[in-house]
Amino acid sequence: MAAFVKGFVRNLRFGIRRIWKNPALALVAVSILSLGIGGSTSVFNVLYQVLLKPLPYPHAERLLFIHNHFPKSQISMAGVSGFDYAEIKRHKDVFAGAGFYFWNDLTLTGLGAARHINVVNASASVFAVLGVQAELGRTFSEAEDQNGAPGTVLLSDGLWRSALGADPNVLGRIIHLNGTPYAIVGVMPQSFQFPSHETQLWIPTALRRGEFTIQGGRLEKWLHMVARLSPGVTVQQATAALLTVSDTLSSQFPSFYPQNEGWRFAMRAVADEQTERIRFWIYLAFGAVFSVLLIACINVSGLLLIQESARSGEIAIRRAVGATKQQIIGQLLTETSVLVFAGLFFGLLFALWAIHLINLYGPLGQPVTVQSWSLIFALGLVVISTLCAGLLPALLSAQVPVEQALKGGGTRTSTRSRGWRNAIVAAQIAVAVTVMFTATQLNRSFLNLTRVPAGFQPQQVWTGAVDLPSHNYTAEQSWNSRFFEPLLSELKSSPGVQAASLANAIPFNPSGIWTEGFRLPMRVQQNRSQEAQIALALPGYFETIGIPLVEGRTFTEHDRAGAPPVAVIDRELSHRYFTGEEPIGKLITVGGEANPATIIGVVGSVHNSDLGGPPVPEVYFPELQERTESAYLVLRTRGDLDPTAVVRNAITRLDPGVALYDVKFMDDRVAESLKIRRFVAFLLNGLAAMGMALSIVGLYGSLAHMVQLRQREIGIRVALGAMRSQVVSLVLARASVVVGAGLLAGAVGGVLAEYAVRSQLFGVQATDATIWMVVIGSILIASALSVYVPAWRAGRIDPSLALRHE
Repeated sequence: MAAFVKGFVRNLRFGIRRIWKNPALALVAVSILSLGIGGSTSVFNVLYQVLLKPLPYPHAERLLFIHNHFPKSQISMAGVSGFDYAEIKRHKDVFAGAGFYFWNDLTLTGLGAARHINVVNASASVFAVLGVQAELGRTFSEAEDQNGAPGTVLLSDGLWRSALGADPNVLGRIIHLNGTPYAIVGVMPQSFQFPSHETQLWIPTALRRGEFTIQGGRLEKWLHMVARLSPGVTVQQATAALLTVSDTLSSQFPSFYPQNEGWRFAMRAVADEQTERIRFWIYLAFGAVFSVLLIACINVSGLLLIQESARSGEIAIRRAVGATKQQIIGQLLTETSVLVFAGLFFGLLFALWAIHLINLYGPLGQPVTVQSWSLIFALGLVVISTLCAGLLPALLSAQVPVEQALKGGGTRTSTRSRGWRNAIVAAQIAVAVTVMFTATQLNRSFLNLTRVPAGFQPQQVWTGAVDLPSHNYTAEQSWNSRFFEPLLSELKSSPGVQAASLANAIPFNPSGIWTEGFRLPMRVQQNRSQEAQIALALPGYFETIGIPLVEGRTFTEHDRAGAPPVAVIDRELSHRYFTGEEPIGKLITVGGEANPATIIGVVGSVHNSDLGGPPVPEVYFPELQERTESAYLVLRTRGDLDPTAVVRNAITRLDPGVALYDVKFMDDRVAESLKIRRFVAFLLNGLAAMGMALSIVGLYGSLAHMVQLRQREIGIRVALGAMRSQVVSLVLARASVVVGAGLLAGAVGGVLAEYAVRSQLFGVQATDATIWMVVIGSILIASALSVYVPAWRAGRIDPSLALRHE
């Protein structure tokens, strides 16, 4: 062992001296490696924090989300009803415990100005299922989770620190949520961010007991269920048990559990559920940045092969005086490791900068911190990069024929590695073409999505959400006349406000649009799977947000409580269910309501969450005939008006206990829906440009070195009468073979990559001629620029000087 360490130190010192004598090569190699290592480390840091980092729960791999799976429905994965939860929970031989929760938006008062709070109503069993205890105090008891029990609340660590100054005596303190008092019973650990990092506090679900019976509503599948597998139970056994429960319920209640249409209970790991939206894009980004690291290592390997040409004489002498092949390989790999470690140092600095940019412009919505596993990963990259960049040059150098090298000189003997250098350059071009093709596809897809009409006019439309405290606006009171109508009346009279209205849900809002089944009472034959998105709107909503009226009319002030129920449908629902007939005057019923509404108008279809998704039918009901405490204000503005300040001041004058939140202009909401696609497309563009640049540098270096090695041969050719054009053709022929091989392999890689990203493309095909023209044209133009200088030099070699050097 001591001999190994001594030899390594000796090789290290010699390698540092060698690199010091050739600083240009070292600078280029370290720069290339730092980009590859830094980029890979930064993306892996995101990959680990979002996807690979273990969840902060004991035996988290046994935690599962359980859903209702409706493969033929618009929402294929739905939550569970209270009845579903009670049925599944009974199987204690399969599930050691189960709990449920649902999202809520409440207004916190009593701690300064009213503020909006992201709340989760969680059953008392949720915390036991997750295996988490409060950091301070305790979690809920079963008694506190009963309907009518006094309100209790658990604070997140972040809210405890920001709103209460991390007061250790906070237990028992009363806070008000939507005007209702809640006693603080605990503060959760900082690592507990269930089910999302946006969650600020937890309150009991306090559902009525009837929710867990058949009469509680089997169709109300709005609860999120989490369960823990019993010890010794496998996922396969749990799946089989859920299938048995599905069979039982479908036989007892076939109209509610249509197994003949593919319905069943399904489950998914908690980690997979929470990362579903972003998992594909992070893996894609990591694959792309790792491809650039591969190009960087191959590029450095080519540089070292060129250096090996100049050192063949030195290596032959070392072999002649007794050095073994293993010693030569060890020496050269040690020299490569010095370059790689230098690249690691600067790469980590680059990674810190890249992580900062990801936090600023990335799509994660939560800060990314440097993880310890990322540093371990970076050290692993050092080993990989050292072998990838240095192993081939080391092996070829160790196999130098000693007699030939000593007799013929280093320059001539080095021509044996020419084929390897060409293969390396072709490999770089192939990987660059694959990355560039994928990036171009995602670019075209992103641009296609931005051109999709949203169905409304988002420009200059401001939106913001409000929640009315239920203790101030009860069902017996005219809540709209007390708050919303006076508020809108004041806003409409404000300078710079062209129009104002509200709806309970707007396009591209975080909570989405409510979807429910509907019936057409005047139809004899009914398709039981008829579903539509449901929205409630005040008069003027369609005009304010810019949804066009197709026929009929929209809501007016007369469409309020006591008037005949009415509804407005969108063009998609009209086309699907009223083909060839007039929808105006027809009846429509949503859910189990017995009182049908008369269709009074048809408006244009809008995209509510995904510009690339298929059109979905939608039904609007007048909010004056319904009741909702939560709504989105919608203002169409002009000029330099600050709508947020205007609305907040108006709300404060009407009711200081009402908070304004989720404030955004509508075009920002639409852009937000494309944030992940935009970020990944931008990242892949940069990586593709970097990969192409490295490949072209490698091509230039290979051709320039070839000209240098063949200087004597070219001099002889010219002396014997070869024309300059023939010499240039010699260089161009070699370049065309290398580039052609790289393009061919890259085309195959691009087609394979297209299969991997096909599900995320919009309006783009693998056979798109424009994409291939852009990719191949870019590579050919860049290759031509890199070939020009070596070819120009080859054509101007003076035969007398070339032969005199020999």
